[in-house]
Amino acid sequence: MAIEIRIPQVNSQVDEARLLKWRVAEGEQVARGAVLAEIEEGALVIELEATVGGVLSRQLAAEGETVEMDSLIAYFIPDQDAAVSAVPPRISSSPAARKLAKELRISLESIDGSGPGGRIVLSDVERAYADKTPPAVAVSRDMSRKAAAAGSGKSVKVRRLTARKMEESWNTIPHFYVTMSIDMTDVIRFRKDLGVSINDFVLSATAHALQEHPWVNSHWNGERGIEQEAVHLQMAVATEHGLYYPVIRNCETLNLKQVSEDAGVLADKASSGQLQKDETLGGTFTITNMGMLGVESFGALVTPPQAAVLAVGTVKGEVVVDDQGEPAVAPIMKVTLSADHRILDGADAAEFLDTLKSYLEAPITLVGDCHC
Repeated sequence: MAIEIRIPQVNSQVDEARLLKWRVAEGEQVARGAVLAEIEEGALVIELEATVGGVLSRQLAAEGETVEMDSLIAYFIPDQDAAVSAVPPRISSSPAARKLAKELRISLESIDGSGPGGRIVLSDVERAYADKTPPAVAVSRDMSRKAAAAGSGKSVKVRRLTARKMEESWNTIPHFYVTMSIDMTDVIRFRKDLGVSINDFVLSATAHALQEHPWVNSHWNGERGIEQEAVHLQMAVATEHGLYYPVIRNCETLNLKQVSEDAGVLADKASSGQLQKDETLGGTFTITNMGMLGVESFGALVTPPQAAVLAVGTVKGEVVVDDQGEPAVAPIMKVTLSADHRILDGADAAEFLDTLKSYLEAPITLVGDCHC
């Protein structure tokens, strides 16, 4: 059976490596400890060594090529007679799914694809996520100096995972955007008494609106949208390590106070790096709020296979016309629904936002459900 040779990450401060030179040709028999290739990672030059004797069956990267960390660059066969037949067949999968599977060291053979014709998509890899296993064939040795110390700041792995999702979203989903302004006067009045945030009101109102418009709570299965029975809200949480998306589960059963409590717990876990894998999977709809950063309005990318994402802006005083036809200043918040046009159309988006607006402009229903 073929063994995969991948790029090891020795320098944690770089995202890519360059294949300098193949020291072994395709089909060449080598002994244990033989140098297969030279790799450059930033200022480091690394040798990839064979941990067992065998044959370098197939080279998948060319000399001088720049590749991402953990990229598959060759197949290695312990038995020379099996060098050709043991190379695994290519599996139908999206580029983003293949990259994530490489990142997490998940075998595509073990994943059931949910895309057209059984094609493996990004969400399939996420569901099949498992603990990493150590490299099977290649080890590295620093030829120039010791590897650089681990850097600080945002996690490279988190950024890569986010990049994979966004790449698949942009390349596969036909987006459209609908924006609506909401008067937050009553929300601001109630939140101080209840000790909850504006974002908590948005989360709770969204859960109510999704129950009235279940088609917006759909997932794309490769051919059509499928309504999801439960409302699992995925919220974007920015931390010093990167952007995380914890999931508040079964929001259709939670009142405002319970949503607030669950959101607070998950946000704290994200900030402290204590989120568990199962706390980030299974979201049916995403909310991202940049209001605290002063952003007035923006459009977000839909997270596959979800149907839509809600982008929330800041609350800003604007001049409006009151019930008596007089100018007045009111706290206005703009929200933008980014939607998958394969599942939703403009009318679906407008009707959903109108329902969301009704809950936030008359939040007594949300407060009443709170029993507090």
